[in-house]
Amino acid sequence: MSKLPTAESQIVFLKKIQTLFDDSSFNATYKYALLITLADLAIEHGDDSGNPLELKGELIATRFAEIYWPQIKQYSTGISGTTSGVLSQNKGGQAEIITTLLGIQDKLGLHDFSKVISHSLWQKKINTITRNIWENPVFYLQDDSNQFLYTYAKDRSQLTLTAEAAYCLRQFSEYIIQYAKQGWVEHIKANKRNQPIIGPKDDLESFLFGSNRAALTKLTPYLIDQQNGKCFYCSKSVVKSSDVDHFIPWKKYPRNIAQNLVLSCPACNRSKSDMLAAKIHLQKWVAEILPNDERSSFIASQGFISDRDCSTKVAQWAYQSATTAQANAWVRAKSSEVIGVDFLGLLN
Repeated sequence: MSKLPTAESQIVFLKKIQTLFDDSSFNATYKYALLITLADLAIEHGDDSGNPLELKGELIATRFAEIYWPQIKQYSTGISGTTSGVLSQNKGGQAEIITTLLGIQDKLGLHDFSKVISHSLWQKKINTITRNIWENPVFYLQDDSNQFLYTYAKDRSQLTLTAEAAYCLRQFSEYIIQYAKQGWVEHIKANKRNQPIIGPKDDLESFLFGSNRAALTKLTPYLIDQQNGKCFYCSKSVVKSSDVDHFIPWKKYPRNIAQNLVLSCPACNRSKSDMLAAKIHLQKWVAEILPNDERSSFIASQGFISDRDCSTKVAQWAYQSATTAQANAWVRAKSSEVIGVDFLGLLN
């Protein structure tokens, strides 16, 4: 029978994570990418049972590569005196993952990661990426004498999160991921090879980890048609002005999944901000958005990932965490309600 980590052991786990971030011996951004990957996958494939979680090597490699994919683009501030180029992710030569992904893009001429992973070339490259991850962050992130995060198969077939890590990565993912991103940004800034490109401008986090608003905007005409010109939340007209909103907020789960994207009027989008949506909105999302495969397929054809099971698991995790914390859900401007177990029943 599994046993949930005690409050004391959860604090110890977070202190160990802090120690990893404070370790300056890493020369590349890999440790940040791996921690973000494991936190994401713990949400999507784990639960709160207190059991270990097995993750396939190819699954880890695909998500790891997805995180790096936007970062193979040329970065430019447009400021006089700076150059443009692919940011260096390693204090030495360029990180191997960047070189591999650039090679894939050059060969296929594709810019959408969702299309890359469906190409036959991806299956030929996935082993190279998996090997790179196993030989670098997986092997070096933790001390083998203190495997508090995971154990791993040397043949790269799988990695197993410890029971404590599987639980804590889900509970504290928002903090761990944000801290990893901050560390990543600082690592890029501190790399002398990036100074001619970055200059004094400070929008790196948006470039490295932003939701790509330009890509989301191209979905607007389709979503207006799908939602009959109405805001998903208040049902007012959004024909003239609209926002593509992440139903489960981007701050809690920073991925553009087809099932998680809805059209909102600017007022509702600003008011809802980083809050989870109220029961009435959750019911509508479960009934109208989640099962609409035609809608999701179209969004996927525009270069986004579509995964109904993943979206369901993420929503279950988000509302379960909110239930435990007795958090409020957004109903409308200046109106909220406490999230309870009745919300979770909608997602089972």
